[in-house]
Amino acid sequence: MKTAVIGGTFDPVHLGHLHLLHSLVELTDYERVLLIPVANPPHKRHESSVSTENRITMLHLALDQYYEIYPTDRKVEVLVELCEIERGGTSFMFDTVEELYKKYDVDGKIGMVIGDDLLSGLRRWYRFDELRHAVEFIVCRRARVRPQQLLPPGVEGRFLENPVMEDSSTHIRKLLLEGESTFEELASLLPKSVVQYIQDYGLYTH
Repeated sequence: MKTAVIGGTFDPVHLGHLHLLHSLVELTDYERVLLIPVANPPHKRHESSVSTENRITMLHLALDQYYEIYPTDRKVEVLVELCEIERGGTSFMFDTVEELYKKYDVDGKIGMVIGDDLLSGLRRWYRFDELRHAVEFIVCRRARVRPQQLLPPGVEGRFLENPVMEDSSTHIRKLLLEGESTFEELASLLPKSVVQYIQDYGLYTH
């Protein structure tokens, strides 16, 4: 089965994440998409005020709403893959890809979805020379104006011409910490079930 991977902190998962999944479904022919919440990302410092279990629960809630938000999307297998959480430590994509090839029946190369803001540092990724032979990079647009960019030499991949949504987990956490946003305002950024879960459990308030 043709398989793509979207990794992230999903802290919290928001409508921008679901829109990226929608773009991947609409603009490619992948049959399976694995959403992989990281344990400890190597490319940025990440400290969360919520538990790993909270992040995973919110991700499942968001995916339960996916086809309500995008009812005409073709049906693909979308799974939450917990290998990086279960492995613990720093989440290196090389280790993850090796594990995924052993765990899943994958046709061709795994599609590795990354933002174009990561492209310049790609060659510094852990064991990149081996990783680049194992995956196809799917480079999604993070800003409305994309500078002229090229894939590094020897890298297989393509640029995804996805529409850009401005949603940011950092911005959402700031709004929640300030505690002044209404349910309706938050529901313009997050799936409603995720907003309800956050409010029920008082997440991101400290």
